[in-house]
Amino acid sequence: MNIVKPILKAASLWLVAFFSLQQASIAQETILIKHSRGETAVPKDPQRVVIMDFSALETYHELGIPVAGVPNTVPAYLGEYNDAKYIKVGSVVKADFDALEQLKPDLIITGGRQGKQYDSLAMVAPTIIFGSDADDFWTSFDYSVRTIAALHGKEKLAEKKLAALHKKAELVKTKAEADPKKAVVAMHMNGRFNPSGPNSRFGFAHDVLGLKPAYIPRPADAGAPEEGQKRPQAPKLAEINPDYLFIFDRNTGIQGLMPKETDIFTADVKATEAYKNGKAFIVPGWVWYLSGNGLISVDQKITDIGEKLYGIKF
Repeated sequence: MNIVKPILKAASLWLVAFFSLQQASIAQETILIKHSRGETAVPKDPQRVVIMDFSALETYHELGIPVAGVPNTVPAYLGEYNDAKYIKVGSVVKADFDALEQLKPDLIITGGRQGKQYDSLAMVAPTIIFGSDADDFWTSFDYSVRTIAALHGKEKLAEKKLAALHKKAELVKTKAEADPKKAVVAMHMNGRFNPSGPNSRFGFAHDVLGLKPAYIPRPADAGAPEEGQKRPQAPKLAEINPDYLFIFDRNTGIQGLMPKETDIFTADVKATEAYKNGKAFIVPGWVWYLSGNGLISVDQKITDIGEKLYGIKF
């Protein structure tokens, strides 16, 4: 009786089963990601990724990682994602759950603007929200970039890009620390200016690059007003009178457009030392307002300040 063939057949079946188990194990490998809503187990190298946050989309773009779903409208600097090959899954404020259910994503990355929908999104697929810490920007920013890179095997490229950004930022910070002049970053919306200061959503110039603030909001201005009371109105830019002034427009920024100078350089702006000395600048709202914490926008903010204030050629 020839027992070699049955033995070889059994061995072949065992090898098939072994490799099947190995592949299943690889397929089930996950990474536990800490984020602003807790901890989420995400499959390693997810194939159908939905990005509903422009900062995260910038990072995916710069690391060359494919995505499957994006917001319905994407600003021009990320315009390639408006192509029909990317499934449109709602806005950065409100998700299209029918589109998400059809796409069946492996991972959803969203932003704070969809915070109220987080639990619903997490029922569709593992969902994470990357945040930015004004008190420790680089730690939070580096973490989000490195986490995305680790999910997709792009660690070397991520480290290269992070090192370049840190180097650029240090060049600006060195200049700023030796500069006694003071700056303000202000948001313009519907004819009004909202100046910001350190440790705030728009405090990048101070918190990361070291520009001295011309305006520090009072705690009462930053927190929620008491019931029945209005938030105290911020002082006019002429009253603050910064040496340097950076203004972005919210409304045109959402549209991916630059505003008209005549709408921005009002009498209030023209009364500042910054304007009189040619140090009042309009910066893109899609970078400073709509996004702000991705590999593209962080690079752009460093460039905006370094080139305009100190003539640094990066």
